[in-house]
Amino acid sequence: MKSRICLSLLTAATLATFAAPAPAHGGQYTGPQDVVPPSPGSGGGRGPAGPKGPTTGQPNGPIAPGPSGPFPPGGPVTGGPRPIAGPGARGGRSTGGFGPDEVDLTTWDLWWELNRHPYLSLKDAVHDGGTTTGLDDLYLGGTRRRTIEGLKPTREQIQQVVLPTLRRAIDATDNRDITSSCLVAMAKIGEDHPEFALVDVFKPRLRRPDQEIRETAALALGIAARIGHAELDLLAGLALDDGVGRAAYGGEVDVRTRSFALHGLGLVGAEHRDPAVKERVFAVASRIVDDRTSSERNLKVAAIHALGLLEVGASEPAERRLRDAALKTLGGYLAQDLGAGEALMQAHCPTAIAKLVHRDAAAAAPWKDKFAAILRGDGGKSGTDLARSCALALGRLCGPYDDKTSPDAASSQLLVRTFADHRDAQTRYFAVLALGQIGGRENRAFLLEKLRTANRVLERPWCALALGVMARDAAREDRAAGRDVVADTEIGEALMLQLEEAKEPGYVSALGIALGLVQHRAAESLLLQKALADAQKEKQAGYLVLAVGMLGDRAAVPELRKLLDASARRPELLRQTATALGLLGDKGVADQLLVKLTEERTNVATFAALSAALGQIGDCRSIAPLQKLLLDESRAPLTRAFAAVALGGIADRAKLPWHVRIASDLNYRASVETLINSQSGILDIL
Repeated sequence: MKSRICLSLLTAATLATFAAPAPAHGGQYTGPQDVVPPSPGSGGGRGPAGPKGPTTGQPNGPIAPGPSGPFPPGGPVTGGPRPIAGPGARGGRSTGGFGPDEVDLTTWDLWWELNRHPYLSLKDAVHDGGTTTGLDDLYLGGTRRRTIEGLKPTREQIQQVVLPTLRRAIDATDNRDITSSCLVAMAKIGEDHPEFALVDVFKPRLRRPDQEIRETAALALGIAARIGHAELDLLAGLALDDGVGRAAYGGEVDVRTRSFALHGLGLVGAEHRDPAVKERVFAVASRIVDDRTSSERNLKVAAIHALGLLEVGASEPAERRLRDAALKTLGGYLAQDLGAGEALMQAHCPTAIAKLVHRDAAAAAPWKDKFAAILRGDGGKSGTDLARSCALALGRLCGPYDDKTSPDAASSQLLVRTFADHRDAQTRYFAVLALGQIGGRENRAFLLEKLRTANRVLERPWCALALGVMARDAAREDRAAGRDVVADTEIGEALMLQLEEAKEPGYVSALGIALGLVQHRAAESLLLQKALADAQKEKQAGYLVLAVGMLGDRAAVPELRKLLDASARRPELLRQTATALGLLGDKGVADQLLVKLTEERTNVATFAALSAALGQIGDCRSIAPLQKLLLDESRAPLTRAFAAVALGGIADRAKLPWHVRIASDLNYRASVETLINSQSGILDIL
C-alpha cells in the first residue's frame, strides 16, 4: 500500500463505504476508485512512477484502522468509494451506486462531487456574511442575511503565522505525507513570504527520491501561479523535459511529473490575464498535443486540459487570435482518425473546447454542429468516450429550448433521443443532465415528465439532478439580469412528492440535493426528518443533511450539532453535516471539528473528513490549534499532515478549490492515471 493522504475526488460521497486513504499529495478529495481503462505501454501506471526513496515518516504498510466495514487492503480512503466489482462498474445495471454489493460509475453523485463547489460556495457563506445557502445569494432577501465577522484569515495571519508554520514543518521532515500536505497548502496561499519565495521551497523538492513529492512540487508551482521568479520557465521546462526542466529535476523528467507540470501550466494560464503568460502556456501545451511522435495519454490529456483552461476572451484581436489558435489545435487533434487507442485522449477535446467558447455564441456555433454529429454517430467518429464528452459539451454550449423555433432546438431534440435510445448508459445520463443545463420550457416539461415515468433507480436520480441544476441556473441568470428571483415551486413540489414516496437511497439523496438547488423551503422538515430517521444510511443521510444546509434552515442547527457529535465513525456523514452547519452560519462548528481532530483515537478516514471540512469552512480561529498540532512532533505524521491540509484550506486565496477549474464539466469516465484513480491523480488531491 502506498502511503498517501488522499480524499478521492468523487469520494466520500461516492459510495456507501470507503476505500483506503492511500494518503497522497496533501489530501485526496474524491473520485471513483478506478476509472482508468487499461492501456498497455502507456506510461504512468496506476500509481506514481519513478524511484521510491526512503522516507523517515509513515512506512509503506498498514495504516491506522478505519471505520467498520469491508475495505480493500490498506484501509479506508477518506471520502473514497469502494473497489469496483460487478457489472455495474462499467455502466451496467446496479442498485444505483449506494448498495453494498457493487459500485456503478454511472451514478449521479460522481458528477455532483466533481461539480458541487460552485453550487455550495461555502466560503462565501462563512467569510462574507454570505447567505444561509451559499448559492450566490439566490432567492434571499435582506431579512435572511447574516453577518459572520472576523472568520476570514487576515493577510497578517497568513504571512506571520500560517506560511512560517508550514515552512518550519516542511523543513523539519522528509516524511512524504507532511511534505506533500505542506507543499499543496503553501501553494493554495500563493504568496511569497518576506523571507522566502515559494519557488525556493518547491524547487529543491523536485529532486527528492520520492516520486510523490517530486510531482506534487511540480503541481504546487502551478497551483501557486507565481511568475515573478522564473516559475513559468521552470514549469514549461518540466512539461517539455528540456534543459531547464532537467537541470531542476536532476535528469530526464518522468511522464507523471511532466503531466502534473502541464496541469500546473493550465492553472497559471487561467489565473493570469497577461497575454504573454497565456501565449507561453499555449506554446507548450499545443506542442504536446501536436506531437505526432508520441501517444502518451497522460501528457496528451494534460496538455488538452491546459489549453481548455486558458480562459481567453474575445474583446481584443490578440485574444481572438490566441483562442482561435487553441481551438485549431484542439479541433485538429479531435478530427484525426487515430483509432481506438487515442479515442480516450481525443474525448477530452469537446469539453476543453466548450470551456473556451461557451460565452461566445458565434464561436460556439460550428462546434455544436461537430459535437452533435459525433453524438449521432455521423462522419466516422464514434465511441462511448467521445459520445459522453459531446453530450456534456452540448450542455454548456446550447441555448434554452423553449419551442421549435429556438436556435438550438435541434440539439435539445438530439439529447432527448440520446437519453431514450443510446446504447451507453453514461451517455444517456450525461444527455439528460445536459438538458437541465440548457434549460427552456420544452426541456423543463420533458424532465418533469421523466421524473414521474423514468426508471426509478437508474434514471430518475439524474432527472432530479437536472431539474435542480436547471432551476438554480435560471435563478442565477435572473439575478444577474436584475430580475426578481422566484423559486420554481412546480419543480420543487414535483421533487418533494417523489421524496415522500422514494425508498432507494440513491434516489432519495438525489432528490434532496435537487430540492436544495431549487430552494424549495417547504421540504426542510421532511429532509431533516428523513436524515435523522435513517442516519445509519450514512451516504443518504449526508446528502439530506447537506440539502438542509443549502435551504438555510437555521432551526435545524441544534439537531445537526448532535448529529455531528455522533458521527465520529461515519466520516461521510461528518463531512456533510459540518458543511451544512457552515452554510447555516454556525460559528461553533469549527470548534467541534477541532476537538475531534485532536482526539488520539480518531481514525484516518475521520481525520481526512475533519481536515477537509475545516479547510472548506475557513474559520481563522482554527489556525492557532492547527498550528500547534502540525508542529507537535509527538503526534503521528498523518495527524500532522491533515492539520497542514486544513491550514491550507483556511488560508486558500481562492473562494473555490483550485481543482474546480479542471473538474468542472469533466468527462471523468475518460480518465488517465495522472488525472483520477482515487490514489495518485491530479483530481485525487485535496
